[in-house]
Amino acid sequence: MGVVKSIEQRLEGLVEGFFTKVFRSGLQPVEVGRRILREMGENKTVSVSRVYAPNDFRVHMGPDDHSRFAQMQAGLEREFSELVIQAAKENRWNLMGMPRIAFVEDQEMKKGEYRVEASLAADAGAGAPSVSTRQPQSDDPSATRAISVGGGDAPPAVGAAELVVLDERGRERDRVRVTRAPVTIGRLSTNDVVLSDANVSRRHAELRRNGGKWIVADLDSTNGTTVNGKLAKEHELKSGDRIGLGTTELVFETKAG
Repeated sequence: MGVVKSIEQRLEGLVEGFFTKVFRSGLQPVEVGRRILREMGENKTVSVSRVYAPNDFRVHMGPDDHSRFAQMQAGLEREFSELVIQAAKENRWNLMGMPRIAFVEDQEMKKGEYRVEASLAADAGAGAPSVSTRQPQSDDPSATRAISVGGGDAPPAVGAAELVVLDERGRERDRVRVTRAPVTIGRLSTNDVVLSDANVSRRHAELRRNGGKWIVADLDSTNGTTVNGKLAKEHELKSGDRIGLGTTELVFETKAG
């Protein structure tokens, strides 16, 4: 399995040099990495159209092992978090929030003994995924290429499109008018369309024009971009197509002009 080999290489590389002595005996990071992967697969939850994998992991271990892991806590937490994201990407699983890793000391455990508790946890205060858009600046109309419907008086241009943001029940929650291209979509506030969704990458996808056609292109996102449920690197859109980014679903609509 490609993910497991990647874990072994990364974690073995992490404990080279000074830390080789630290992890010469007892619980090894590679063991914990493999168990986290297994817990993700065994504890995933299947919804109507998505598969959610755990993103919160508490690794219980004895005092001896805990003291050694504590010496590398920040580095190991970072590596395990990247492992979780990589596994989710390769298996097309969704995460409800950013990975969380905690090492818990258990006085009753002996050296080499451990257990991993896995659960699904949404980011604090994130709530349901939401959308926001940047409004055009009066002195620089080209600075913003996505305009929220109702947020301005600009009429729709010929060939303009709209993105309908759906809630968890598939109902319309917001509507974004696209008047120019390209349009970047992602989690960063510098995008044209900003999605507050932990499963959306900072710069996730882009809407482009090619002649009279609209195209959605994935920007090497972590969880990928889907069109009508199928993973798509670049896809020509038709009115009514459903674009999936993270746990957010958008319906693409065009206006007759």
